[in-house]
Amino acid sequence: MKPLVSICCTCYNHEKYIEATLDGFLMQKATFPIEIIIHDDASTDNSRKIIEKYAKLHDNIKTIFQSENQYSQDIKPLHNFLLPKTQGKYIAICEGDDYWIDTLKIKKQVDFLEANPDYVVSWTNYKTYNGINFKENHFNFKETNRTIDFDNIFSPYCTLTLTVLFKKAALDLKRIPSFKHFKDNTIYALLLLNGKGVYMDFVSAIYRQHSGGVYSLKSSYFKNYSSFLNIKEIIDYIPEANTSNMRKVLKSLGNAAAFKVLKLKQKGKPVTEDQLDFMLQYFSNANIKTKIKYYKRKLLKQTFKK
Repeated sequence: MKPLVSICCTCYNHEKYIEATLDGFLMQKATFPIEIIIHDDASTDNSRKIIEKYAKLHDNIKTIFQSENQYSQDIKPLHNFLLPKTQGKYIAICEGDDYWIDTLKIKKQVDFLEANPDYVVSWTNYKTYNGINFKENHFNFKETNRTIDFDNIFSPYCTLTLTVLFKKAALDLKRIPSFKHFKDNTIYALLLLNGKGVYMDFVSAIYRQHSGGVYSLKSSYFKNYSSFLNIKEIIDYIPEANTSNMRKVLKSLGNAAAFKVLKLKQKGKPVTEDQLDFMLQYFSNANIKTKIKYYKRKLLKQTFKK
């Protein structure tokens, strides 16, 4: 029977976490068929063995094993290998170091989207786990189901990929390769061209923060700068995304990245030529308020040096 939902999972050296991830998929209580497609990007630990063990026990688990790491070659497993293989009307995504805790996660999201055809994508609340403590989010939304569109998306950032479920037909896969600075945010923007999004206020998943995470190892500058490039590209390529909210998000990311470079430079920390070029170009094009803030910090540091 053709699955109604396809779960896409990317894995790389997640032997400590992948069992919890797969168990979260398998515990889903639904009245419809679900397929699980997991992509292992040439893990060097025991991730592949664990995945193979689960696949032998469960017919709905499909595997993609790489002999060479694709991510390091700037090949994105999600849209190059996973999304094209999905058969479901709906797609859910969760990386191999995160996991779901609500047995009705998929059903609740599917039920909402089936009952509201003008919506194409759904997210839920989640908790963050750093290996010691669980941290809850307090987004303070008044609605149980908050509509998400270009006028409020990422403000706050409640749209983490481990909770997402969307209609496959609403995503134009052919447009993805044209985005040089692709992130999951790009998928959300393309989806919102074809309908509304919804944030559902129930905790469905756990987002792990750990030293082995590919993104966790990146500097705060990289995180802000890469997101700045991503949001700028979305605004440039998708006219509907050019809203005051999206421009505000872009400014926040740009300020964070540029002022981080300034701070590193003032502390005598290593700064690359590309980082300096970005900082100088960003501040030269910034509004008056941001320029004043920049020169104040710059002059203040010089005064203290004297």
